[in-house]
Amino acid sequence: MPDNAFINIRPVIHVDGERRDDLTDALIGMVVNLPLHGCAHGELTVTNWGTPAGGDAPAHVFDDIVLGAEVDIAMGQPDPVRIFRGEITAIEEQYGDGAPGLALLLQDRLHRLARARQSRHYEEHSPDDIVRAIADAAGLRADVRVSSINRSWHQLNESDLAFLLRLLGRFDIALRLEDDTLRARPEEPDGDPVDLSAQDSALSVRLIADLNHQPVASRSQGYNVGTAEAVDHSSDRLTPAPEATSAADTLARLGWAGDDTVPHPFARSQAEAEAYADAHFRRMAKRFVQGDIVCQGEPTLKSGRDIRLSGVSPRLRGTYQVVHCCHRFDSQNGYETHLKVNRADWSPTP
Repeated sequence: MPDNAFINIRPVIHVDGERRDDLTDALIGMVVNLPLHGCAHGELTVTNWGTPAGGDAPAHVFDDIVLGAEVDIAMGQPDPVRIFRGEITAIEEQYGDGAPGLALLLQDRLHRLARARQSRHYEEHSPDDIVRAIADAAGLRADVRVSSINRSWHQLNESDLAFLLRLLGRFDIALRLEDDTLRARPEEPDGDPVDLSAQDSALSVRLIADLNHQPVASRSQGYNVGTAEAVDHSSDRLTPAPEATSAADTLARLGWAGDDTVPHPFARSQAEAEAYADAHFRRMAKRFVQGDIVCQGEPTLKSGRDIRLSGVSPRLRGTYQVVHCCHRFDSQNGYETHLKVNRADWSPTP
């Protein structure tokens, strides 16, 4: 427990590098969404009425905040942890329900990749090459490990962001911005998972082990025009293998059918057939156990991290990956973190 009887749970906000305690004091609500795959975004809602410094009459006090300004949001005491960095992409003024309000809509810099549509042909490129080329053009570093398959890839009247999301989706690779680095690589186990308990720090927990849409095996088929040969691959296991009972294990025990042929994307080589079948099986299998958790505000949580859950039944106790993280603050509920989590296995009673 901290020494202080009360801890300030309001965010620390910087606009264009300047700390804005006036924004923090006027804050009505905050929502910051950190998805596993795609653009992080948020909203700050403040009361936009007061007496400006040096003024003698109430006025709109945040008229100096402009579109395109960079916003940093940090939470936690005594050393605030940054939970979001992005830009103001919309400003909304609100009237008619008490004092005038102002909503600042924020997106991380990934939104710039969605600013224009274009058509391109990447000949004899790998997905890794494409991600690096787009990141470089956007002035971003790239942390990439998607695939080294060299093929021709087509961007057809799509933004760079839409194209990358589509391309990486077929390999089950999440794309997101971490600081100024475009991250496109397999998720890795968290070396320091956050401990949550349904009897303590987790305010609410809902989990479901669901066999619907779970495959025993995923199969990808296609045709290699260059060699005039059909291509075919079936995938039925995760790497690394789950420690407990997976959906495929459960389906096999029940004797329920579950082979799933992947209709799209169409494999143009044996390497693509293997990559697509593996990706589809992995995408579905890791969602076997999924759910929603609301916990006391924890600024170190974000998508891609792991939580270690206790205080639930033995069959659901264990480690889950965060696939969507939402930090929320308002005057009624204080600071909370809302999570969507996945897990590939469970430990049912024999």
